[in-house]
Amino acid sequence: MADITMPKMGFDMTEGLIVRWLKKVGDHVNKGEAIAEIETDKVTIEIETFVSGTISEIIAQAGTRAQVGGVIARTGEAGAAVAPKAAVAPVAALVVATPVAAAATPRAAVTATSSTGVKASPIAKKMASQHGLNLGDIQGTGPSGRIVRDDVAAVIAGNPTPVARPAASAPVIAPPPAAAAGTTVVPLTSMRRTITRRLTQSWQSAPHFYVSMDVDMGATLELRKQINAPLAKDQQVSINDIIVKACGVALAQFPYLNASYVEEGIQLNPSVNVSIAVAIDSGLVAPVITNTDSRTLGGVAREAKRLIALARDGKLGTENLSGGTFTVSNLGMYGVTTFDAIITPPQCAILAVGAVRRTPVFKGDSNDVVAANICSITLSADHRITDGAEAARFVAEIKRLVENPLLMLV
Repeated sequence: MADITMPKMGFDMTEGLIVRWLKKVGDHVNKGEAIAEIETDKVTIEIETFVSGTISEIIAQAGTRAQVGGVIARTGEAGAAVAPKAAVAPVAALVVATPVAAAATPRAAVTATSSTGVKASPIAKKMASQHGLNLGDIQGTGPSGRIVRDDVAAVIAGNPTPVARPAASAPVIAPPPAAAAGTTVVPLTSMRRTITRRLTQSWQSAPHFYVSMDVDMGATLELRKQINAPLAKDQQVSINDIIVKACGVALAQFPYLNASYVEEGIQLNPSVNVSIAVAIDSGLVAPVITNTDSRTLGGVAREAKRLIALARDGKLGTENLSGGTFTVSNLGMYGVTTFDAIITPPQCAILAVGAVRRTPVFKGDSNDVVAANICSITLSADHRITDGAEAARFVAEIKRLVENPLLMLV
């Protein structure tokens, strides 16, 4: 008999959620074969077994969490299978339901049906299928009514009332109060728990300061129009791609903005790897565009599209999320004009990008007023590593590149 344990899929991973089993008791598995799908603090990914044999026992059932190194299943000789048992409390057991929830339709009475036409995240679909839930009976709280993981978890707990999700970047400064009687508490996903922990740590330990500038996007918009004219929509360059490329070029000139604070001092990172913040149903992920400074603008655009597609399909791997040295967070598509972002450790800076807005401005030194397309960018930086003057020069370089985008094509 041999144990199958929860693997460590990232440097700071401590536990994983079993989303679903790909094998069942009695199935024979070979070393290296995918046996289960797990959700970590960063990704949802299939895990492989490091042993061969017949699965005799499943310890951690779907919907439960297991510590890294903890036994999630066992293998034995064929015919030696035993009844599966859960050694870890299921996610549903962590939800405090309201008294009226007992009147909800019992889970066992629901028959799984096709999810065709129902908007739901991949994780939500898998959870619903595993628990025999009809997605058509679940009210979604995601964008445009999309069903997300927490909606399914609430139904599994017997309380399908939608629960508002916490803001993606809101830090928790003090311990939250205990849940009031008669309320519903939805357990944090691994991703949300990590966001809370890391951003709280960043906010409390890194002395943030902010530098903002307005950027005239006229030349960038014109260049983008010319580049995209002959291209299919899925190949076109976005405004964010141009800003990310500008950050990559600028970071190569300002190594202290591409650094990390460590116990021994300031670690200057040898590569420029820009993370791009992507909102998904379960929170926020930041896949990494490696060597951003040396990629062409087209290369940055293609890689960004690939990573965003993986993120929204729940298929990002740890290799896509590791090694970032700087982050760009763009909320312009939501109409946000300006905001301050929290630094993602161990990085020392993040650039917040607002919406491009048509604004009246004075033309040169004259009194003539003309219309301009203006975008506000705000750098959040760690004062332990850099200072206001250097941060201002860095933001000014980004502004120079975006206002003269042909410089990035040379």
